[in-house]
Amino acid sequence: MEDRRSYRDRRKSDRFNLDAGELFVVFRCADYQFVIANSDILSVTAQPRLVPIPRSQPWFAGVASVDGYTTSVTDLCAYLGLQAAQGKAHARLLLLKHNEHYIGLLVDAVVGVMECQPCERSRAFYPLEVEQFMISQRCADGQCYDEFDVRRLLNERRFYDAVESVSPSSLVGAP
Repeated sequence: MEDRRSYRDRRKSDRFNLDAGELFVVFRCADYQFVIANSDILSVTAQPRLVPIPRSQPWFAGVASVDGYTTSVTDLCAYLGLQAAQGKAHARLLLLKHNEHYIGLLVDAVVGVMECQPCERSRAFYPLEVEQFMISQRCADGQCYDEFDVRRLLNERRFYDAVESVSPSSLVGAP
C-alpha cells in the first residue's frame, strides 16, 4: 500500500513540476494573430479617448489617459502597414512600460490570455514590415501563433519619431 501511495504522490508532484507554459496575450492586427508575453503588458483596455497630436505620423494615434497614466498611443496595425485599428469597435489598447514611459499599442482585438508552449512549425509569410518583429512560435490548444517582439519595436528609432520636429526656421512668418 505504501508503494502505491508514494507512486501516486510522485506522479502528482511530477505533474506540477512540468514546465508550465508562459502566459501570452493573443491579439489581432488585420488578418493576423500574434502573441506578446503577458509579463510585458501592464493592462488591456478598451480604446481610450485620444487627443491627436498635430504633425504626427499617420500611425501615431495621439495621447490618452489610461489607468491614470498619460501615455502615447501608437496604432500598431497602421505602424505595421496594415489597416488601422483606430475607430474599430473591438479595438483594444495594450499598455506597456518601457524606460519609465507608458506606451499604448492599439490593436484590432484581443482574443484572450492563454498559456502557450514553444513550438516548431513553418512560419506564415508576412509583409516585411511585419516579418521583422516575429521571433518565435507559440502553441495553445492546437492553435499556433507567432510571437511579436515588443522589445524590438520599443527599441526601434522610427517608433519614437512619431511627431515631426518643428525647427525654429519653419516658425518664421507663422502668426
